[in-house]
Amino acid sequence: MDQDTTGELTRRSLLKRGAGAATAGAVGAAASSTASAQSDLYGGYLSETDNFEGQTADATGMDEVTVTVGAGTSGLLFDPPALLIEPGTTVNFEWTGNGGAHNVYHDTAVADAEESLFDSGEPVNDSGVLYEFTFESSNTGTFPYACSPHRGLGMRGVIVVGEENVQGDTTPFGAAEETLNSVAIFGGAAVFGTTALVGLSAYREMFGDDEQEH
Repeated sequence: MDQDTTGELTRRSLLKRGAGAATAGAVGAAASSTASAQSDLYGGYLSETDNFEGQTADATGMDEVTVTVGAGTSGLLFDPPALLIEPGTTVNFEWTGNGGAHNVYHDTAVADAEESLFDSGEPVNDSGVLYEFTFESSNTGTFPYACSPHRGLGMRGVIVVGEENVQGDTTPFGAAEETLNSVAIFGGAAVFGTTALVGLSAYREMFGDDEQEH
């Protein structure tokens, strides 16, 4: 191999490295841009909320909907964190009993309201506790809420009443849970199928020769 050929290969190598770096930079910039856009939704109120990924759960058309209080492995989340409903819908807040004592209150510190629209009262840590509130036709807009002991840890949520007030993308209510169930079912089927194949292979190893002799 002569010097010119070696130089050509070196230049190609550098070009490939440059292209790879440019691609990585573009992907990184896109991810950063997406994260920034998500953190800006609803005035950045959910920027520290771990389970908010920029999508609002769409529960329009439902008379009642449940929000889990004390969700996630930490028990310090509301699920879903952002919820879209229609006027007249009743929201049932249901406690899991995880993550310590929680409550639910309309966060007027960031809301354009003089007084709290809903408040469950003192924090409790029992499972199965229910607090419900019906958003009447006069209650349209965006309603940020939080758990007072864990607000600073990102235990916050947003209820959006009226489609015209939603920010970012929407996803069908319960879609995340359905996806997890589908993954669990698929995973179970895959394990069962693998086990069956291993069992069949072992059976053939043990009895295959005997059957051929007969």
